[in-house]
Amino acid sequence: MKEIFEVVLDQIKKEKLRFHHDGGALPRGSNDLPVRDENGRSWKFNCKSEGGNYFSLSGAEWRSFAKSKVNAMVTLYREEDEHVYTIRVGKF
Repeated sequence: MKEIFEVVLDQIKKEKLRFHHDGGALPRGSNDLPVRDENGRSWKFNCKSEGGNYFSLSGAEWRSFAKSKVNAMVTLYREEDEHVYTIRVGKF
């Protein structure tokens, strides 16, 4: 698994998470990003390239996922052999 970001969610990031990534593991433009959480639930987050290797996650499913995770450490990974991403939540 390749780590894309690790961040502590706050009240603002639960609405829209903006982050830097230069590893080429994310699609350019605006796309639905297929994500699986540690419980096996599937999500589709809106992933948007914002230029300069900055990206954002937003949309209804992102907000639904993030609302109960404020003040938690969230890490997104790309599965090397699949076209899906994994998101994990830990204590901060």
